[in-house]
Amino acid sequence: MKYRKGIFDRLDHVASWSEAPLPGRTILEVFGDRRILIEHHSGVTEYTGTQIRVKVSYGYLCISGSGLNLSKMSAEQLVITGSISAVTLIRER
Repeated sequence: MKYRKGIFDRLDHVASWSEAPLPGRTILEVFGDRRILIEHHSGVTEYTGTQIRVKVSYGYLCISGSGLNLSKMSAEQLVITGSISAVTLIRER
């Protein structure tokens, strides 16, 4: 019989990874349903009060909701505030 790893074995393996993100990788932090921080982005490609689309190295992050606002935008960071209902990753090959 072939041994299959259980969920706790897989979680133990993941827990042994370094908690520091890889340099230059996109970091997405969600603070409840009112604020999102995105680091290491490649720009905003769509911006309305109900949807903000952000280019990242592996595709797009699409943030949907109402009253969305870019509270802070720099070359390294974006802060999106408003009533956030969904965050979707659109992979690009």
